[in-house]
Amino acid sequence: MSDNYEFEKAMQPQATDDYSPYVDKQYNGYINDINNGVYTNNSLTLVNFDLGQIYNSTKFTDTNDLFVVLPITMVAAMSDGAGALKVPAAGMSSLCSIKTNFVNLIHQADLQVNGKTIESTQPFINVARHFQLLSEMSVNDLATIGHSIGFSPTLDNTKSMKYNGVYGALATSSGNGFTNNRAFGTSDNQTGFSTTQNAGVGNAAAQYKIGKYYDTTSSVNNIVGAGATANTGTIVTAAQLASEFRPYYEVKNTNYMVWYDFAVIKLPHLFESLGKMGLVRRFDATLRLWVNTGTVNITVATPTTTDLNYYLTPDQNTFSNTCPLLINHLPEKLTAGTLALTAGLYISKPPSTAFAGGVNLSNSGVAHPLSNCRLYFSQMVLDPQKSLSYVDLNRNKKVVYRTFCSNMYLNIQKGSSFNQLINSGIVHPTGVLIVPFVGSVPSQGFGDSQWKSPFDTCPATTSPCSITNLQVAVGGSNVLQSTLFYTYENFLEQVNLAEQLTSSDFGVSTGLISQGYWEWSRWYYVNVERSQLADKLQPRNINISFNNNSNLAIDIMVFIFYSDEFVIDVETGIIDK
Repeated sequence: MSDNYEFEKAMQPQATDDYSPYVDKQYNGYINDINNGVYTNNSLTLVNFDLGQIYNSTKFTDTNDLFVVLPITMVAAMSDGAGALKVPAAGMSSLCSIKTNFVNLIHQADLQVNGKTIESTQPFINVARHFQLLSEMSVNDLATIGHSIGFSPTLDNTKSMKYNGVYGALATSSGNGFTNNRAFGTSDNQTGFSTTQNAGVGNAAAQYKIGKYYDTTSSVNNIVGAGATANTGTIVTAAQLASEFRPYYEVKNTNYMVWYDFAVIKLPHLFESLGKMGLVRRFDATLRLWVNTGTVNITVATPTTTDLNYYLTPDQNTFSNTCPLLINHLPEKLTAGTLALTAGLYISKPPSTAFAGGVNLSNSGVAHPLSNCRLYFSQMVLDPQKSLSYVDLNRNKKVVYRTFCSNMYLNIQKGSSFNQLINSGIVHPTGVLIVPFVGSVPSQGFGDSQWKSPFDTCPATTSPCSITNLQVAVGGSNVLQSTLFYTYENFLEQVNLAEQLTSSDFGVSTGLISQGYWEWSRWYYVNVERSQLADKLQPRNINISFNNNSNLAIDIMVFIFYSDEFVIDVETGIIDK
C-alpha cells in the first residue's frame, strides 16, 4: 500500500457521528405505478410513476436509492404449427430467460421534476447505459449485486457465438442470424481437441440465468430419500415462492410454460441526474418507462435429439425494438412433433395472441404474484443540526450530470467509408459511443435488426464487426491526433478508460470489459471531454468518420454523451433549468 495513502488516511479527523448523519433511515417504502394494472404488452409498454405522493415534511428522500421492480412474466407454448399444443417435457424450465442486465428491458424513458424535463426521451437508452454499467462495475459488483440487477457471475460467453447467414433454417444452427443461445456445452472454453474451433462451447451466463428460476415441476432440491422421484412442494411450494417474490417456473393449464421474474432496475443506472441530486425533502417527479414487451413465433425445423433448427421471420415478431427474451437451444427437450414455438415477455400477464394456427398465450391463465410495477424509495431523518445546515447550504444546489442523444444509421456496406455530421450545435459533449451490429438485411441471416433476435444475447453483447480509420471531430477539430486503426489502439487508449470511476494508482480499477471480450463484442468509445471551458460552453458540431472493415453490411448506433445541469431547492423541490 502507498505510504502517501497511509499517511493521508491517518491525518483524517474522526468523530462519533462518522458512521451515520441520520437519526433514522427506512429503505422499503414503495409506491405502485399509476397504470392501474393495465399494460398493453405488445411492442412497447408504457409504465408511469407519480413520485409526488412520497412527500413527508419530516423526512428527506435520497434519489440515489430509487429503484423500480417490474413483474415480468414469460410464457411459451409448443405446437404442431396448426394450433394443436404439445405437453412440455421435464426440464423445459431451461427454454427461456431474460438477456443480461434488466436495463435491457427499457427502450426509452424520461424524467420530469417540478414540471421541468430533466431527462428527455431518447431511444435505446438500454444500449448506452449497458455500456456504462460494464465500464463502471467491478468484478466484486458483478459477484454481489449482479444477480439482483439481471447479470450472471460471468458475462455472456463470446466463444459460444455462432452465425447463420442463411435466411432460413440451417442444420446444426441455433437460429437464423447471429446467435448465442446455447446454454449447455463445455463450459466457457473448449475442453478437448476439435478440428472446429470452439466446437461445443456453451454460454455459461445463460445457464446461470436459467438456474435462477426454481423449477416447481421437477427439481432435485425436492427429492426425498435415495431413489425417490421429484416431489414438487417438498421444500417450498409455488405459493410460498410467490409470497416471497422469488423467480420460479411452472406449467399452467397442461400446455403452457410460465416463468415469473422480478426485474430490479436502479434508476440512477438510467438517469445519472438522480445519482447526483442527493437528499431532497420534496421530490415532485414524474417518471415514464417504455418497456420492451412482445411475442415471437418461431418455426422449428427437424426437431430431434441431435439436431434442432430455429427460424424467425420479422412478421412473426412483435418486439418493435430490443427483444429482451432469449430462447435457448434445447434439441433434447422439445416434444416430438413440435413445429412452432410461441413465446413472449410481458408485464404481469400475456395479452391475447394468435400465432401458429391460433396459439393464444392468454389461455395460460397466468397471474403474476406482483400485480403492479413498484418504485422503491428510502426516507431518512437527519440530525436536526445537520438538517438545518444541509438545507441552508443547498437552497440553490447545482446538479451537473451527463445525459445523451442517439442516432442510428443502417446498411453501411462492407468495405465502404462513412462520414457523417452526427449532431449540429451540441453543448459540452463528453463522449461519443459507436456500436456496430450485423446489418438488418435478409441476405445476412436474421433479416431484421440484430437486437430484435430472441436467439442472440444482443444488445447485452454486440458483434465482432470491425471499423477502422476512426476519427471524431468536434467543432471542426479532430479529437484524435491520428485515426484509430488497430484493435489495441481502440481498446487501450479509449474503451479501457471509458467511464472509469477510479484510477489504478493503488491497484484499484473498475470495468468488466477485457480486450478479448471486446474483440468479439464491440463498443467504440472516444472521449471528447478534454477542451477549454470556453469551448465547452459553446454549441459545436460533431462529425464521425470510419471504414467498415467487415465482410458484412453493418448497422450502427451512435450515442453522444453530454453534460447538462439544473438548480434545485432541496427543501421545496423547485427546479431552475
